[in-house]
Amino acid sequence: MLVNSNNVAQTLKLSINADFVLLLFGLVMSVLGGPAFAIDYFEITKPKFIPVKVGLIGGRDTEVVAVKKIFRENLEKVLYFQIIDGTREEFAQSEEVFFQLEIILKKKLDQLEFNLWTKGEDLPVTQNSLPLKGGVDNFRKIGLFLTDWFVLKTLNFKGVTASKIAYTAQKINRRKNIMLSSYDGTVQKRFSYNLGSNNLASWSFDNKNILYTTFTRSSVQLTIQPSIRLRAKILSFPSVFQPLGASWRIDGESILLTLMKKGNSDIYSYNLADAKLEKIFAWKSLETSPQMSPDGKKIAFVSDSARLNRPQIYVHNILTHKTERVTFRGNYNSSPKWSPDGSQLIYERQVKGVFQLFKYTLLTRRHVQLTFGRYDSEKPDWSPNGKQIVFSAKKKKVSKLYYISAFGGRSIRVTTNANNITETNPVWSK
Repeated sequence: MLVNSNNVAQTLKLSINADFVLLLFGLVMSVLGGPAFAIDYFEITKPKFIPVKVGLIGGRDTEVVAVKKIFRENLEKVLYFQIIDGTREEFAQSEEVFFQLEIILKKKLDQLEFNLWTKGEDLPVTQNSLPLKGGVDNFRKIGLFLTDWFVLKTLNFKGVTASKIAYTAQKINRRKNIMLSSYDGTVQKRFSYNLGSNNLASWSFDNKNILYTTFTRSSVQLTIQPSIRLRAKILSFPSVFQPLGASWRIDGESILLTLMKKGNSDIYSYNLADAKLEKIFAWKSLETSPQMSPDGKKIAFVSDSARLNRPQIYVHNILTHKTERVTFRGNYNSSPKWSPDGSQLIYERQVKGVFQLFKYTLLTRRHVQLTFGRYDSEKPDWSPNGKQIVFSAKKKKVSKLYYISAFGGRSIRVTTNANNITETNPVWSK
């Protein structure tokens, strides 16, 4: 258990049954000037969360109701909170409600006021307000702002409501297309419009471009398209190569890609300006799924060099030219993705015939299983703040996108797409 005693102002200890988990909810004073009432989570045994209950207070004014709806939709996706409607008086008597958020319409000032209380406090610990301008569109902006403001004040890290999820969508018997989803899943836009079947998207580190694979009847191509949906560019390769997928290098001027030649796949670097190819890994085995770390110093990738058709995850240090195998359990480990700070990898492993999500910490060399369902959980990726993970899971007949905390626990659907649409391969904007 890691606890900074200099930061802890008060500690609430919650215990569940012995087979489950113990969590500390600490009220901390951040040494970086953060709010004194923010919650800090410390994992003790297993990575599970008990959502913190938030009392939501607000009248029936149209503006208040609209903002509350947007706030609720987005805050529920954070997975750290359970929202309860009520009054200040009701919540004052509750032993379970930890935070109270009140939204008040100030008609004379034409603005909304926000008051945030913590348990046991008679006065708000912080306040804010925003002008009401622009109608319905502004209600959404206010709701998104309020969500990120609440997350920052209570958890002391930045919210991600402005982020987007690129993923592969496919209707039954139709081509695959790249879609863009808002954080709360309520805004869905088709991104790819070519005649091929599109898959395996990758955001550039500056979020300006999305790289994806296009499959046609006669070829496989790599496509680069600006994230603002301008004209796409098709990358060309020598005819002996077949591209299988790619991701960005941190410079934005080159990519890492997997190329197949005569039944063997190797990893290359490809310069976008002059189409120059450079071999990175050309072992006798199959190498795929290269991912560059946020600092540009390491590459995580997948190889079956240890045993044929038994892929494992490796990390290559670009500076020292040393390559280290990091997964040893399970016959199938794949789809590594770096955390935003480069300290961890999220990946999938096959356990008893089912894919589960795991997290690996480079410093401690520790692996933690995050999902435990009887269904496949695949293709994970990190949120920009490193606190959540998006992934694809086939809980029913078709795969859908889900969020889970970076510490595990319950999951929640991202979109509300119809059951005839399969959602796979999600990637989060940086």
